[in-house]
Amino acid sequence: MSSVKVAVRVRPFNIREISNNAKIIIAMAGNTTTIIGGSGPERTHSFNFDYSYWSFNKDDSNFASQQQVYQDLGVEMLDHAFEGYNVCIFAYGQTGSGKSYTMMGKPNDEAEMGIIPRLCNHLFQKIHDNSDPNLNYSVEVSYMEIYCERVRDLLNPSNGGNLRVREHPLLGPYVDDLTKLAVCSYQDICDLMDEGNKASCDKHEFYIKSFTCRLHDCPYAEKT
Repeated sequence: MSSVKVAVRVRPFNIREISNNAKIIIAMAGNTTTIIGGSGPERTHSFNFDYSYWSFNKDDSNFASQQQVYQDLGVEMLDHAFEGYNVCIFAYGQTGSGKSYTMMGKPNDEAEMGIIPRLCNHLFQKIHDNSDPNLNYSVEVSYMEIYCERVRDLLNPSNGGNLRVREHPLLGPYVDDLTKLAVCSYQDICDLMDEGNKASCDKHEFYIKSFTCRLHDCPYAEKT
C-alpha cells in the first residue's frame, strides 16, 4: 500500500466557460488522464494517477459521483485512523477548480455531500458500532485558516496574530495554541464549521482550511 495516493477530478463547465464555448481537452481512461491539444512537438500528454475521476457529465457511464470519490479515498483513510495512523486528505487546485465541492459539497444533501461530511458521519457511525466495552473514543476538532502565510484559529478568532507552526520530535508538525474542542456528533462538527466559516477570510480567493479529528483509545495509546 502506498503511503501517498493522488487523485484527479474533472468538473463540469461553469456558466462562464459555457458562454465562451469552451472545449473539452481532457480525456480519461481508467487511471490515465490525457490532455489533448497541448503545445510543443507532442500535442497529447498522458499522466497516470491512483484515481482519475470523470465528473463532467452525470449522464456519462463513467461519471464519478461524490459517493464514489469518498468510497475510494475517505473510507480507507478513516480505517487507517482507527488503526492508529495519522492521515490527511487535502485538495489542491486553482480557484474555481472544484476543491470545495469535492471536500465539502452540500453537507445537508445526501447525494451531494463531500468527503468531509461523509467521513464525519462515518466516523461517528463506527464509534456507535463499537462493541468493545473496554474501548472508549473521544473526538476533538480544530479548524484553522492559512492565508498570506498567516495561520488563524477559526474556532477562536479573538486569538489574534499569527499562530506558530512547530514540529514535535515524535508527533510531527502542529500549530501552537490552536483551539481543540470536543464533539459528540456530526451535528456538533457542522455547528463548529459554521462558526469557523463566519470567521474566515471568505472574501479572499486563496486560503486553506485545515480540519482535524483526533481519536483517543482510552486507556490505551492515542490515535490521531
